[in-house]
Amino acid sequence: MMFERTSAIIKDGKKLSFEYVPEKLVHREEQMRRLETLFRPMITDGLSCSAFLTGSVGTGKTVTAKRFCEDMLKYCAANGKQMDYIFINCRIKNTEYGVLIHLIRHFDPGYPDRGFSADEMLRSFKKHIESRARPFVIILDEADMLLKSSNKDIIYQMSRFTDELRGNSSLSMILISQGQVAEMLDDASMSSFKRANTIKFDRYTKDELKDIVRIRAEEALISGAMDGEVIDLLADIGKGYGDARLVIEMLERAATIAEERSDGRVTADDVRSANAMIYSNVSENKLIALDTKRKLALLAIARAIKGDPYVSITRAEKTYAVVCEEYGQAARKHTQFWTYVQDMEKMNLLDTIVRSEAEGGRVTYISLPDIPPKELAKKLETFLDSPTANNEYEI
Repeated sequence: MMFERTSAIIKDGKKLSFEYVPEKLVHREEQMRRLETLFRPMITDGLSCSAFLTGSVGTGKTVTAKRFCEDMLKYCAANGKQMDYIFINCRIKNTEYGVLIHLIRHFDPGYPDRGFSADEMLRSFKKHIESRARPFVIILDEADMLLKSSNKDIIYQMSRFTDELRGNSSLSMILISQGQVAEMLDDASMSSFKRANTIKFDRYTKDELKDIVRIRAEEALISGAMDGEVIDLLADIGKGYGDARLVIEMLERAATIAEERSDGRVTADDVRSANAMIYSNVSENKLIALDTKRKLALLAIARAIKGDPYVSITRAEKTYAVVCEEYGQAARKHTQFWTYVQDMEKMNLLDTIVRSEAEGGRVTYISLPDIPPKELAKKLETFLDSPTANNEYEI
């Protein structure tokens, strides 16, 4: 029957969604502590607070803001207090009118989408907040999209709400953006905020991405579906971007690809195929531009790595000698082979990593993050078997 086949890989696909907010965030503890410090007056005294979260795409700004507000809700519930928050994506709701409709519909889902002025909607929103008699937090994600549309007045108006609200209500704000959104606010709006309340989110390191992938895989995939080396390969691919969203998307794609085989394993080739769907540095033009010597070296690496995440340079060189003999070429020495590898790494055709071995010493390993080795080998064999495709362009 349709949709009744048991999953061999994915046990909870929701955990691979960008909308999923993990119970515990890793490597964003410092930012969570900073938010706790900034918003303590709201919880203890009902005062209005604010924060600017800035950083590149995929650095955890949105999920941190959501997790923080969810944790505040839990804290308040456990301590006889009340609070609430409203999340708005300003890339989608990028006008004053769109923001106000979203805010009011948090309280009144049936509120009409036309027929009221901005002032009327602001008054309606204010009444809803006052009637709840609790602190509210508004999260404006990608706030720069709202500000670029010259919708600064709405932020100013909301920032002044607390001065006008009656009872135990207050309104606090978290503004999220890639750049310094504080620089985009006018003087009137900035008078209600504190420039020092900026929290920076740096790009994730490879080790941090590895932890994120491992934890998300444990939550979303069937136990044992992905081994440590495949997780390491995912982190390797993402390290140049420091983007958790990218590696989570690749994890989801790789798991979906693996699901079609039903053997219960996500392989390195699944990850490479997923990466090629999302973003690949391997184009035929780059492969054609390689001279014959480098094509042979890359073919050897592709054959040696097979379906593994990495291959040692020693094993790759042994295969290189066989490949050169197959094509009637003289194999170059280790130093020259290493030069070929370095050249192709600069072209983003491969990656290298140096590891300390258990028995001592350090060994260089090569990975092909952007394309399955079998597919790469097939392309290179086609070029090498076609005299017109070979050139002696030296890189």
